[in-house]
Amino acid sequence: MMAIALSEFTNMSPLRGRTGAERGTLVLAGVLLGLAIYARPEFALTSLIVVTLTVGAAQLLFATDMPTAGARFGASLAGLLYVSVLLSALPLLQRDAVQGELWVFVALGVTFSCDTGAYFAGRALGKRKLAPSISPGKTWAGFWGGVASAMVFVFIARQTFFSTLTLLDVVLVGGASAVLGPAGDLVESMLKRSAVVKDSGNVIPGHGGVLDRVDALLFVGGFVYVYAVHLRTALGIG
Repeated sequence: MMAIALSEFTNMSPLRGRTGAERGTLVLAGVLLGLAIYARPEFALTSLIVVTLTVGAAQLLFATDMPTAGARFGASLAGLLYVSVLLSALPLLQRDAVQGELWVFVALGVTFSCDTGAYFAGRALGKRKLAPSISPGKTWAGFWGGVASAMVFVFIARQTFFSTLTLLDVVLVGGASAVLGPAGDLVESMLKRSAVVKDSGNVIPGHGGVLDRVDALLFVGGFVYVYAVHLRTALGIG
């Protein structure tokens, strides 16, 4: 998934249309970074520094078009953070958090619940646009419908399969996910709009690419990892 997502990212960035070697360098470096973060998360910063230095130096090999060299360099580094780092969060969440499997299910469920609630609320009540220049279909009614759906899902999780969640968890996870999910969706929409493409790819017929399916989950999964593994303990919850 990470390799496909990185490849799709190169089609929505200044790397679009560049040589296979330039794009392949980012894909390979990104996958290696994701594997390194998962294998030794305590050395995540070291891994990021090493890969950043490698990708940065490699750009000199592709510096044939000076007007776009800076943008391509920035896009390469953005791909490492946006795809490799954020997509590493869910497997780390499963492994490192207490009851990690349940937290992964919460991250998935709250993301899709928010998206579903936003869709139906937006269709029924949506008039005022949320971000018309980026995603004309999103409305404020849809946003608030997503907030309600996200909170309801986490509350139901607490009442059924994840009894160790607290009401504060419901508020913080549901509320933050309801904001970060649409933000992740809008970020990918912004990338697609800047590249003038409808979908990030076509690996999933009728649904687009991998990034089209996980754009919101990238942001929500990253937050839930930080919350479940670090922030929850810092707040003295559970």
